Amino acid sequence: MRILLLSTALLALPLAVQAAPDASQTAAICQARTTCKIAKTYDAGKSPAGTPLSVAAVSLGLADKPEDQDDGCRSGNGDRNGGTEYWLLEGTSPPKQILKLCNDGYGSSGVGEDEVTISPNRLARWQTGGSSWRWEGTVTYSLSPWRPLSERSCSYHTSSETSGTKTDFDYETMVVRSITEDRATHPDPGIGCPDWPKGPAPFAPKLAPGVVGAYDIVGPVLGDDPKIPTGTAIGNCVATMTTAGANGFIVYGKPAPTDQVAEIKAMAVGLKSLLIQVYDPLAASQPATANSSWINLPHVELWIGQNREYARTSLPLNQLQQIGIDLDGRVHRGVGKAVPLPSAQRWSARDADGRSVTVLRLDWTDDYALLNGVALVYSQAEAGNQTRLVSTTGIINNRPLYVPSIVQLYDESPTKKIDRCDLRDGRLSIVSPSP
Repeated sequence: MRILLLSTALLALPLAVQAAPDASQTAAICQARTTCKIAKTYDAGKSPAGTPLSVAAVSLGLADKPEDQDDGCRSGNGDRNGGTEYWLLEGTSPPKQILKLCNDGYGSSGVGEDEVTISPNRLARWQTGGSSWRWEGTVTYSLSPWRPLSERSCSYHTSSETSGTKTDFDYETMVVRSITEDRATHPDPGIGCPDWPKGPAPFAPKLAPGVVGAYDIVGPVLGDDPKIPTGTAIGNCVATMTTAGANGFIVYGKPAPTDQVAEIKAMAVGLKSLLIQVYDPLAASQPATANSSWINLPHVELWIGQNREYARTSLPLNQLQQIGIDLDGRVHRGVGKAVPLPSAQRWSARDADGRSVTVLRLDWTDDYALLNGVALVYSQAEAGNQTRLVSTTGIINNRPLYVPSIVQLYDESPTKKIDRCDLRDGRLSIVSPSP
C-alpha cells in the first residue's frame, strides 16, 4: 500500500479566509527562508477542546526547494518552485508544520497533481500520479490532534483491464475494504477503478454487475525487525471478523447467535508472515480424534494467489493455493497449486477481556509468498461438522471470488503520524504517536 503524499494546488476552501499570521508566527514559519510567503490563511473551525484553528498555506521559491529535489517542485503552470507547506495555528501555541509538499511529477509519467481542502478540524488531500501503474487517492486528517482518519485510493495498470482496485481505509477502526472488477462477469471491463458503491446498502461480496468486494488483511506499522514473542495476543491493531458477520461475509450457514460468536483477528508481518488469533466458544467441545478430518474441525483456511497477472478475481485453481490450519497449529494442504507450506507456531494467550484465545503464527521461506493476495476463511464447527463459514471474500463453488492484496501500512513521514502497533501488557496494541 502507498500512503499518499500531496503537494501544491489548493482548492477553494469552504471556510472563510483568516487574517494572516502575526509577525512572530510568520517569523516562526519562515525562519531564514527568504522566498517564504504566507499565501493564504484559512479558518479551520475549533479543536475538540474549543481552541480556534486555522491553516496557513505557505509558498516557497526555487531558492528554498527541498534538498532532495535538484530541479525543484512543479507548479500548476509548469514553472519550478520550492513547494508548498501547510502550518497549523492552534490558539496561542507555536505554529506547527503539518504538511511539506513538493510535486516532482509523482512517478515517471510526470502526471502528478494534487489538491488540498480545509474544513472544520479536517484537512483532505488528493493526489494522483504513477507510471504504467497509476494511482490516486484522498486522505482525510484530523487537524487537532494531527493524524489520518480515512483514505480512499485507486491503483490500476494503464494497459490492463480489470486491474484496478479501489481501497477504503478507516484508520480509527482499522477496517480496510477494497473493490475491483471481476474479469469473468463484468459486462464492460475497462481501464481504471470501479466506483465505490453509494447509499446505505451493506458491503457485500457482489456490489454491482461485475464488481466484487473484500476485506483486506492489514499489516500495521510495527517498526523494523518487530519482535513478537510467544504468548502475545493481538489487541486493537487490526479489526475483528466474527461468525456473526462483522467485518466479513457469512458464506455458509447462518450467522452465529450471541453466545456462539467466534472472533478472528489476522495481521500481516511483511509479505511472508501472518499472525491469526481465534476466540471460539465452541472450539473446546470439538476435540480432534484419530479419524477427524481437518475440514470438520474448527479451522482457518487461507486462499493465496499464485498468479503473476494483474487480476485478483475468478482465479483458476492452478493460480490458487488453499491451506488449512486447525486450532492445534497443524497445517494441511488443500486444493490448488502445490507450493511450499508455511511453518506454524501455536500458543495460547489472553485477550483484553481476559478470555483464552488461540494464536497461530505462519511463516513462509519466500519473502514475497503473499504478494499476490490472501483471502481468509474461518470454519466454526459443531458435533463434528462445519456449522458456518465467515470469509474476508465471497466464496462461490468453493472458490474465492476475489483474493485481495495485503495492505501494508508505512509511517514514511514525520508529519504522517500513523498509529504504531506495539507490544503492551502482552498484546499488540495501537500506540498513538506523540503530538
